[in-house]
Amino acid sequence: MSSVDRIVFGAGSGSALTRQGAASGAPTVLFVHPANLQARCWRAVLAAVPTEWTCLAIDLSGHGSSARRDAYDLAGWVRECVELLDAREVAGVHVVGASVGAAVAVELAAAHPDRVESVTTVGGAFRPADPAASREFLAAIATRGARNAVLDILASEPGLDEVLVAEVAADIGVDSDAQAARIWTAAAEAAGLDAAPELRCPTLAIVGDRDLGCPVEDSRAFAELTGGRLAVIVEHGHLPMYTAPARVAAYIASLVDGTREHRARDRDCDTGNLSTGNLSTGTGSRP
Repeated sequence: MSSVDRIVFGAGSGSALTRQGAASGAPTVLFVHPANLQARCWRAVLAAVPTEWTCLAIDLSGHGSSARRDAYDLAGWVRECVELLDAREVAGVHVVGASVGAAVAVELAAAHPDRVESVTTVGGAFRPADPAASREFLAAIATRGARNAVLDILASEPGLDEVLVAEVAADIGVDSDAQAARIWTAAAEAAGLDAAPELRCPTLAIVGDRDLGCPVEDSRAFAELTGGRLAVIVEHGHLPMYTAPARVAAYIASLVDGTREHRARDRDCDTGNLSTGNLSTGTGSRP
């Protein structure tokens, strides 16, 4: 893999990882992480996508090496993505977002249809979080601390062995409980389905069949609303960028390198089974 470098933008308040593509004119892809993680959560996926691509992985404000704020919202995170694209002089970009990062990706594409060439979501946050579950998580942050609250969730995450749990733990991208609570309050309101009908670019929704927080049904609804594709990864949960990075990368490549003209309501459902790097595809909904 080409070297991954850290850059700053937005007068030093923003931070991102970048990997320069090996081929002139090849796609540029922006990766947006889940709440309370950071850009480097994509490192295994970056290692698996084509080296010809130029890749950008942003640290949203409040995360990683980006600035902390008194409050957060989806609109602010979308503006930061635009600032990064402007700083790198990127005219057209394919966007990949996970969890709340998916909602950011959808809002970015809806607001800037001339710049976003495709959207791939990974375990997308398409509906606001359950209020009771949000209160429980915020209470856990207050009593056990943000790091322990996240680690408690990881204990039941499908596909994470001890090594991967340690990797995710190292990628927790916040440095105070108060910041984590503010970030989660904003993330819990994310509703990527709201702007989905406005999208005019090709879309792909990747989701683990054991993702309880952002279930298959929500990703299926997004694919139907946007005339996109649904890729269900069997026996995986909310973090397939850790548990199935090669598979996630292959699906992303199927959209980015094979981007077709968008036709509303034209959709298919991939089974999620990869053998030699090809996608096994069928029509209709996956049970």
